[in-house]
Amino acid sequence: MSLSDTDTKADIHSDTPIGPASFREALGHFAFGITIITTHQVDDEPIGFTCQSFYSVSMNPPMVSFSVEASSFSYSKIRQAERFAVNILSSEQNHVSNQFAMRGADKWQGIDWQISPPPSETR
Repeated sequence: MSLSDTDTKADIHSDTPIGPASFREALGHFAFGITIITTHQVDDEPIGFTCQSFYSVSMNPPMVSFSVEASSFSYSKIRQAERFAVNILSSEQNHVSNQFAMRGADKWQGIDWQISPPPSETR
């Protein structure tokens, strides 16, 4: 799943194979910042949360890590998901970060998002 606000359109397919060099180049542009971790669950329920702790773990194989509070609603849903997306926000998307950090609210209100195709469709 990828998300964007009305100013930015993202189309990230987390299932697309990526080589170590491309992975290094992509993450080399992300020294620090805010991300939104998203997934799409059963019953068409989108899940997402603001994540301040995201970093690369390994270049070969390409691996990342992120931290989430174990008691959060999103944590159990993300763990159950078969895949997830990391959406790197620009400095102009502070309102998106704030919106996805809220509990008990419709995080997706006003957010333009789309489901990434299944792995078989991205290769």
